[in-house]
Amino acid sequence: MPFLKKPLQITAGAFARTDSLRESLDNFLTMYLNTPKGNFIPDPEYGFVFTGLRFELFDEHSGTVYDSKGGNDPIYDKKISGTSRNLQTFAADFNEYVRNNESRLGSVSTVMTYIREQRQILLVVRGVMIQTDEPYEYRTLINVWN
Repeated sequence: MPFLKKPLQITAGAFARTDSLRESLDNFLTMYLNTPKGNFIPDPEYGFVFTGLRFELFDEHSGTVYDSKGGNDPIYDKKISGTSRNLQTFAADFNEYVRNNESRLGSVSTVMTYIREQRQILLVVRGVMIQTDEPYEYRTLINVWN
C-alpha cells in the first residue's frame, strides 16, 4: 500500500509515494512534532505545543517550563523529562496524540529526556506496526534554549 511522501513532492503530475510503512510513520510524527499548535488553520488543535515554548523560562534542574506571561495555562505545570505513563509530562501529550490519530501504530509509549549538557530533548516513541506486527521506534533530538 503506497503512502504519501513528506515533505509533499509532485512526481509525474502526482504526489510522490513510498511503500515503506516505517518511513510514513516517521514522516507523520516529524510533521506533527514540527508544527506549532495553532498554525494549521483547518485544525487549530493540530501540532505540538512544545515548539512554541522554546523561548520561555526553563528550570534545568526540575525540567519545568515557566509561564513568562504570568497566566494560568496548565501546560506550564508539565515537565520535559518523563514517560507517557506520567500524565504531567509533554511525553504524555505527544503519546496521547499518536494513540488517538495514528491507527497504524499500536502499543504506543513515549519518553522525553532533557539532555542538559547538550541542551537538547531526546524524544523516543515505541510501538508495534499493526499491519506487519513489527516493532517500531522513532527517535529524534530537539534543540532548545540555545
